[in-house]
Amino acid sequence: MKKSVSLEAGVAERVEAAANEDGISFSTWLSVAAERQLLLREGLQGVSEWEAQAGRLSDHERADGEALLDRLLAASNREAGSTGAAAS
Repeated sequence: MKKSVSLEAGVAERVEAAANEDGISFSTWLSVAAERQLLLREGLQGVSEWEAQAGRLSDHERADGEALLDRLLAASNREAGSTGAAAS
């Protein structure tokens, strides 16, 4: 599906630079960023739903979850870089 979007000039310049650094197209970079944002949004919604049933997570549990997410995202970024992310 093809869509047209408008970005602030500064944002567009930063996206262009990031896409060039990653060796992918502007559109692919935006698509990957949007997918990650959607996954984070869905994850937060899942946590909220779980907390509604099981009770609020403790600060320690949240910190553990955030540390795990950081590790997973870092591994994903390393993997994307080593596989040439252009295929995404």
